[in-house]
Amino acid sequence: MHSYGAEIQGLIYNAALQAYQARVIFHEAGERITFPVEFTAPISADYATVSRGLALRARALRHRKRGANVARLKDVAEIAAHQGRLSA
Repeated sequence: MHSYGAEIQGLIYNAALQAYQARVIFHEAGERITFPVEFTAPISADYATVSRGLALRARALRHRKRGANVARLKDVAEIAAHQGRLSA
C-alpha cells in the first residue's frame, strides 16, 4: 500500500459542466505527481465533499497509472535546461 499526501490546487467551478475542476498533486518519495481531475457536483456542495471527490478521482487515475504527470515533466525539463546551461 502506498502512503502519500494529496494537495488540491487551482479549484474552479465550471458552471457549463456543473463540475468542479482542479489539479490534485500527490507528494510521494520526494516527487510531485499531478493529475487534472473533475468532480460533478452542484455549486452548493461543501468543500469536504468536493475535495474528497477530487482526491478519489485522482487516486483512481493514479492507481490505473493514467493522467497527466505535469510536475514530473516540468522537473525533467528544468533539469535538461540546467544541464544545457552548464555545458554551454
